[in-house]
Amino acid sequence: MVSVMITVRELIQVGGFDESSVLAGASSLENELLGVTSFDSPDGHRWLRAGEFVLTTGFPFLSQQKTCTKRLITLIDELVAIGTPGLAIKLGRYIEDLPEAVLTHATQKAFPILSFPMDKAWSDVIVPVVQYINDKQRIELDRTHAIYERFHHYLTGGAPISTLTDLLSDILDAPVSIHVPQHKWKWDSSLAPLPLDDSLGKLYGQRAPIRLTQEPLRRQKEGVHVRWLLHDQTVQGAIMIGQRERDLYAWEKVAIEQSAALLSLEIQRQRAIQETFQRFRNDFLQQLVSGQIVSDEMLMRKADEVGWEFSDHYIAMILSSSPHDKTSIELWQENHHLLNALHSFLSSNEAILYGLDQENRILLLVPFYIHAPVESLPQWLQEQCLKTITKQMDKHVFVGIGRYHPEREGIVRSYREALISFRSALHAANHVDVSSLSLKSYQDLGLERIMYADDPATEAQAFADECLGKIQSYDREKNGQLLQTLQVFLQADGNYAEAARRLYVHKNTIKYRIQLIREWTGLNAENGHDQMLLRIAITAHVIGHRL
Repeated sequence: MVSVMITVRELIQVGGFDESSVLAGASSLENELLGVTSFDSPDGHRWLRAGEFVLTTGFPFLSQQKTCTKRLITLIDELVAIGTPGLAIKLGRYIEDLPEAVLTHATQKAFPILSFPMDKAWSDVIVPVVQYINDKQRIELDRTHAIYERFHHYLTGGAPISTLTDLLSDILDAPVSIHVPQHKWKWDSSLAPLPLDDSLGKLYGQRAPIRLTQEPLRRQKEGVHVRWLLHDQTVQGAIMIGQRERDLYAWEKVAIEQSAALLSLEIQRQRAIQETFQRFRNDFLQQLVSGQIVSDEMLMRKADEVGWEFSDHYIAMILSSSPHDKTSIELWQENHHLLNALHSFLSSNEAILYGLDQENRILLLVPFYIHAPVESLPQWLQEQCLKTITKQMDKHVFVGIGRYHPEREGIVRSYREALISFRSALHAANHVDVSSLSLKSYQDLGLERIMYADDPATEAQAFADECLGKIQSYDREKNGQLLQTLQVFLQADGNYAEAARRLYVHKNTIKYRIQLIREWTGLNAENGHDQMLLRIAITAHVIGHRL
């Protein structure tokens, strides 16, 4: 049943009062009431309900046949606390007039007091007011039923959801706008569009404050009402209704709630479609990074099936919340939520391929461009994307970035490097005071690239080929002895004089060659950490040539 309320101003008209009967609270006649009652006992107000307007003779407020000002002021405070919208008193029966202090206090409390005519009975007011409320309630019910009918015809008629703004605008006779950024919905009714409020947009994609979950329909400034669209405690979008300087009627709220329900259903439908589509994309990504796609024809066909334009030039990134102390289902839920938070950003960068790998980590394949080298990716990722969503998620996020390698085979390698970087980020976060984001790039790793590899021996051999290959090329082209010098220098524990003695050259020659090695590999053979890497590279190189 719809609860209908009327104002004190309406009560004055329906109940046969005169405007001159307002003794106090003239600026509060818009107070709303649900019904009218009366009492004439000192404690009668204890059984009142919120919204009941009171009729009284004033008899309870006499003390030794005199009006008790203090008792009246106390009563007003108690009635306001109960939620009583106002009071009508029959002056002349027991109380000739009300003290000025009482009237002033009532006005300050926004509590209307009316003078009840002596020639009227209680029923002369109560009966017509009840009838008026019943009539108004019947009208509300008829309007509400008509609204349900309109929405039923709209739903069964197959009209596109984008026309919902015009339907709601026609019902409310007000401009309506609907914004759902994740699905790129931005629809305005044919009436004058509402002015944009940047403060509203800041809530989209954010976790909904408790006040919004409890009361999603709220009045904003300039008479605009906003019905927030929520899903999983996250703000998905909003319906905005303009030109309402008053509170909304019950039937207007019904129309808005029906619209919100239809939008929520469509959002869920779109989400289900996206998630199904995303599973196909996840499968495609997994086949791609594992090297299962063997022909260009198959690659382009599968990319077309999932709606992606494919390029050979990508850098792999792996993102995940912490997997520690989480079941696979819990990890999937957190990373799935993270992927949804990323979606609005990534969908505007159509060249980026994204999904979940077989371990439910987020996998990004970011196109590699000459004007945006890999060195800029950590900064781009933090400033443009992850910095924002980690605040939304309130979770620690770990990121591993691979390097660029040409051709399709390079994607497999970049993914392997991103996985090693990701494991390094997880390990580092357990040993330092971490912030909300831990990021490691493969090009910055040292021993970690071998320590966190699935197959350390293979990774060591790959490192040796990468590191020593440049030295060997130099030796072939210049007829140099850099590789031999490096081996002897390491065997001599970094002693220039001893290495020179063993190679029968001057110590400065050794220094010159070690400097060349540093320029070619980026590793300093005098540094303990780099020296260890070079030893591993030499060992892997020797073993590889013996096999």
